[in-house]
Amino acid sequence: MKVNQCLVVVKQTALAQGGRAAQFAQSGDATAKRILQADAEHQRTVDAVRETLAKRKLVFAEASLVNADARVKGQLAISDLVISIGGDGTALGASHYIRGGLMLGVNSAPGDSVGHFCSVHRKSFAARLDAILSGKWKPKELARLQVTLDEKPLPELALNDVLIAHECPASTTRYLLKVGRREEEHRSSGIWISTAAGSTAGIGSAGGRKMPLGSKRIQYLVRELYREPKRKYSLTRGFVEASEDIVVASKMVAGEMYIDGAKTRYDFPFGTRAKITLAEHSLKIFLNN
Repeated sequence: MKVNQCLVVVKQTALAQGGRAAQFAQSGDATAKRILQADAEHQRTVDAVRETLAKRKLVFAEASLVNADARVKGQLAISDLVISIGGDGTALGASHYIRGGLMLGVNSAPGDSVGHFCSVHRKSFAARLDAILSGKWKPKELARLQVTLDEKPLPELALNDVLIAHECPASTTRYLLKVGRREEEHRSSGIWISTAAGSTAGIGSAGGRKMPLGSKRIQYLVRELYREPKRKYSLTRGFVEASEDIVVASKMVAGEMYIDGAKTRYDFPFGTRAKITLAEHSLKIFLNN
């Protein structure tokens, strides 16, 4: 594999962010004792990745997702290889803007991060990078979701899921759900809409079904539906095919839509409509399984 443009996306650790958590860590408080260790391990991983890329004479740029601007998003879209250093949060954030390039996730602190999308760590990075460059390690293609909000396609492609809920967890989520030609009005605590890759994440914890990783179907699951007496509900959970879509229309004054976790969010007020479809661009990512 020839790499003309390589972008390394580096997580900003809790210690680097400063604030209350960093203060507690520096004071030795038990609630934050892992923060210092995780930061040190993260820095060792970043140094190892830089050194490995330099030894192989790969020219690379570095970026952070903190307040990522149009320049960073543009770099992600055109890079041949994107290397994320952090955990799944960093990998998911970077994945949103990748279009034709390949992605490799590096778990910078395995003791503190699950790293589902991070297939390598500091000690295995060099060997696995060589396998990529030689063509021995092939990427897998994962389906993503395209969200269109009031007829405007959003720039982020969801790798895991979309969650629609009220901005207050204690309040009721009200919406119209349309799947195919069927439509229902719901009052619930929210609705998950997931890819195959995300079927073991939030929707899985809520009772969803694990999907084959290569599936292009979309899964949806309503959380804690309030069932009104004498009404029948058929759109509480299920799958739609790659050619179909799901439409959710807000009946909330203060609704929210979240893409792959809490960091990427959009207001979802009364009357707003979200259409969720299979994205044109899948994500090509290096995975061990």
